[in-house]
This record gives sequence, C-alpha cells and structure tokens, in this order.
Amino acid sequence: MNTKVLQVESTTSNELLNEVSKMLDVKLKAFATPTAPDNDSYITRQQVADMFSITLPTVHAWIKAKILTPYKIGNKTRFILSEVKASAKAQNANLKAESND
Repeated sequence: MNTKVLQVESTTSNELLNEVSKMLDVKLKAFATPTAPDNDSYITRQQVADMFSITLPTVHAWIKAKILTPYKIGNKTRFILSEVKASAKAQNANLKAESND
C-alpha cells in the first residue's frame, strides 16, 4: 500500500482540497466498473437466455455445470459475450464428438 504524508501546517485551504481530491480520485478508481477484456461487452442472464432460447433456471444450471462463467458486478451477474459464444462452440463440438462415438 502506498502511503502519502500530507503536511497540514502552513498549507492553504485550496492546496489541502487539491491534495485530498487527488487522493480520493486514486481511491475511487479502485471502485470503477470493470470493463470486459478487449472492449467486449457484458451481457445479462436474460440476454444469455434469449440468445439460446432457454429459461433463466437453465442459465443457472449451466453456471453450476461450469459451462458459463459468471462475473459479479456489484449485486448483478454478467457474462462476457465472447466467452458465452466460445462456450457455445465448445459445447456444440462436444455434442458432435459424442454423437460420433
């Protein structure tokens, strides 16, 4: 952790406000909403369900089966679109391989 010492004596109110503002900016960046890698977009559980014409309980089952990887952003569950598409392709390949056996 990086510690910064701020001398308050002989500091003007504007200097103090500027320094506190800088420190707050650094702290607030830690709470910024994460972005999906490579500017990919996050999608909701409902969007996943709509994409595959399935129900929300099925989306939950796919999460438990580790077919989909959920990301918690605050109290919301999101999925990275490219990962959902890659999971769908992998599952499709698995089904084809099983049917050929």
